[in-house]
Amino acid sequence: MTQNIKKAVDVTNYLVALPSSRYLLSAILFLGILLGIFAEYSGEFNFDLITQGAMTGIFILTIPAFLSAATIKLMIRKVSFKRILATTLIGEILYALTYSLSIFLSMSSVQYSQFAVFIGSAFVFVIWYAVARIFFVLKWRSFLFAIVQLIFHAFFLMSSTVIDLGASPVSILIKFYVSALVLLGAIYIFFAIINAPMKRNFGYSSIDAFSMFMSQWLYDKKDIEEAFEAVGERVKTILSAFVFERKNDRIVFLTPYVHYGPFGNLGGSQFSRLLSSKIKKKYGASTFVFHGTVTHDLNPSSSDEISRIMNAFDKMYANGSPKPSKISFSKGVYKECTADALLFDDGAFIGVSRAPRVTEDINFGLGLSMISKAENFVKSATVVDQHNAETGEVTSFEPGSEVGYNYTHAVVNSLTEKTKPLPLKIGISEKSVKSEFIGGANIKIAIFSSSPKYILVLIDSNGITPEFKSRIEEEIRKIGREHNEEWEVGVYTTDTHEINTVQGVLNPLREDPAIIDEIKKGVIEAHKDLQPAKCCALKEWFNIDVLGPKQSIEIISTINSIIAVSKIAAPLIIFGAVIAILWILSRL
Repeated sequence: MTQNIKKAVDVTNYLVALPSSRYLLSAILFLGILLGIFAEYSGEFNFDLITQGAMTGIFILTIPAFLSAATIKLMIRKVSFKRILATTLIGEILYALTYSLSIFLSMSSVQYSQFAVFIGSAFVFVIWYAVARIFFVLKWRSFLFAIVQLIFHAFFLMSSTVIDLGASPVSILIKFYVSALVLLGAIYIFFAIINAPMKRNFGYSSIDAFSMFMSQWLYDKKDIEEAFEAVGERVKTILSAFVFERKNDRIVFLTPYVHYGPFGNLGGSQFSRLLSSKIKKKYGASTFVFHGTVTHDLNPSSSDEISRIMNAFDKMYANGSPKPSKISFSKGVYKECTADALLFDDGAFIGVSRAPRVTEDINFGLGLSMISKAENFVKSATVVDQHNAETGEVTSFEPGSEVGYNYTHAVVNSLTEKTKPLPLKIGISEKSVKSEFIGGANIKIAIFSSSPKYILVLIDSNGITPEFKSRIEEEIRKIGREHNEEWEVGVYTTDTHEINTVQGVLNPLREDPAIIDEIKKGVIEAHKDLQPAKCCALKEWFNIDVLGPKQSIEIISTINSIIAVSKIAAPLIIFGAVIAILWILSRL
């Protein structure tokens, strides 16, 4: 199953951040000049050759590219000019290769030279159509975009003498568009093949599903949540909270056992930020939102599901009454697994990790097992995934696995260690750092008066590299030694998928001096903020709609089937289309 997940998520590695419009424009201009010099080259380089070649290339390649991009931008304003330019550049690369091949073939066969231009232009036509249809989320206007760019390129090429396309402009245009339509027909056949599995299993075509995905990525729209809601299922899960009451404020440690995915602003991806801000606004409490022991199976089907979490929180918060409490800290270790346990009078907050080994999502069933074991020792236990060692391995930890047993033993060991309880004090701080790897819930730091003091750093990120985690811990311990104390440090992340909108599904926090500096400032602030506190542990079961384990497996399997079919069908269909174009052109 892990291998199937990896195959599916590897597709997202093709989603990359684009360079600036200036670089894209420069690349289009340079490509035109380069093509022109190649077209005019006659055995030696000189200034006249470069000048004449540059003018020729700009005329047949760069000018129609700029006109196409500008016209398409005027036709639809919602698509950013940078994305239009990126598509234009892809087309220009293919045009440049096509024209170069045509010039080379003209030395032996004028007919083959012409065929190369018509077939190459057909491929650019189809690329423009596919990009506009799938990525820009346009249906009928995608044809118009493809037609417009082909008109510009055909006109400027026919107006030059670089390539001999024939005598009649009408005949040339017919060949351009016949070639494009034949290849377009082949693409429709390909779409029909890859749409079938998704349509049969979920009621949505693969192209429509991917278009909805791109709609979120490009425009922050949530159309795809309709599909999630249609295939989702109702489950019962837990909301856990520790409420700390100080003289003038309250602090909440909140753990909803749902996953903060799938990506962007969809489902629960922004819940770590939204829950924190909603509770702050409604109750004035500073809220730390943790990653429970759950996998992608418990991704909420829509962002509206946050209301179910808030309703559950409202209910238990109204019944919660913080009481004077003591605190102790103990650490459980079993093989590669560790468990940091903060024990209060009526509950335990336990963070588990395998760092520096990969620390990934934990199945909810395994999490419930660990909670059950812990509640043999304490009245109420919350087990959270520290999610603090992202090594690039795509996996999850399931019931019955060796890692699952090791985690459970580590949790039990953390609660059998006897440490001296001390009066509860807590200090907090929140720091904001501008980083593409940190979500809107920022960096939150809490210090507890246990012996040794426990410094908890919660980062709203999609994991963290083990090297950076270790660096953060070392810097914080240095601060502790400056206070003549040996501190225990726990680095946690929310595993938010809010930031997963650029490339891939693995975007861990990496070494960054600015982040280190802010964390150190935050630790000092939290230490100064240390105040006596009361505490209560709360827990509530609630219902929520999620994608669910069955649908998650089905989606992954369907995507892998589509990829497997595409690898075979695409080259065969394209090869057949090229043969068909050559046959038709030879008879026109």
